[in-house]
Amino acid sequence: MRKLITFLMTLLVGSSVSYANADFGQLTFEVGYRHDDISWNQKAPSYNPNYKLHRKFKDLDIVQIGLKGRTMLGYNFYGRASVNWGWIVDGDYKRTFSTYKSPVIAGFGSEDFVVTDTRRDVIDENFVYDLSIGVGYPFYFSDCTLALSPVVGYALDSQHISVEQGGLGFDSTGAVNPNSYGSYTHKFNSRWYGPFVGVDFNYRPYGETWNLYAEVEYHFARFKGRYHDELLSQHHIHRSKHAHAWTFALGADYDFSNDWTAGLCVKFQDWTASRRHGHHGHVSSNSSDEIINLSGNERTSHKWNSYAINLTFGKQF
Repeated sequence: MRKLITFLMTLLVGSSVSYANADFGQLTFEVGYRHDDISWNQKAPSYNPNYKLHRKFKDLDIVQIGLKGRTMLGYNFYGRASVNWGWIVDGDYKRTFSTYKSPVIAGFGSEDFVVTDTRRDVIDENFVYDLSIGVGYPFYFSDCTLALSPVVGYALDSQHISVEQGGLGFDSTGAVNPNSYGSYTHKFNSRWYGPFVGVDFNYRPYGETWNLYAEVEYHFARFKGRYHDELLSQHHIHRSKHAHAWTFALGADYDFSNDWTAGLCVKFQDWTASRRHGHHGHVSSNSSDEIINLSGNERTSHKWNSYAINLTFGKQF
């Protein structure tokens, strides 16, 4: 026990001495490329579903800029924060809707059959943004050239996507006009937010002008998604208290003058959210009296995978 206390006190003193001699902080500008894949899935009931709806935003190409800051908080702790904004310049959207009619429903015969509708549309007018703030406490090793820092913080990540969908046009009375072709915009807003815990790594050999660093975070998040259907004038809100993610960042900096740095950074993210809740409703046919019962537990799931590569330019203070 005495050896453990001595070891911890040594780390604490090392942290205080090293940070007392370190720069007060650094501000870094980032610019680069990001790639996202996002999926929204619904099915009801959750067991032996009557319908499934799958939406996929694939190969989203994003140009993004950002700022990262890091500063001392007293002698031992440090704070870090980042903000990023990106424009989606290209991507694919695919929607697949399937209905499953069961033989237990009267009038549908003795075999199941599936009706599937798949369409691809154009993505237009989109942006993303990310906010993060955290506090860390460093422990130093190898003559203070290697730092290992537990971190706690809070993050918010959001995607706003508009999809332009073609379809039949309508006349002034609201009836379908077979001679016209309309265009409708559907909007998808996703928000992932919540606290995280993680570890920061930093390695800078004594007397050298280059620096390696890494960040690993696990997020205990919530999800909120909003979908607006312009054609049907409907709003749909998806919520989940059970969202989580792993994020990894790796980078290198080089000091090309007394206070200025340049470098390269890559980041990977893997987010998931799910929810199971009560759902009531039915679908009826105009030509018959048969009703498909959709009551039961509806299950929704959302996934977001991302990787980014950025050039960094920093100023030390």
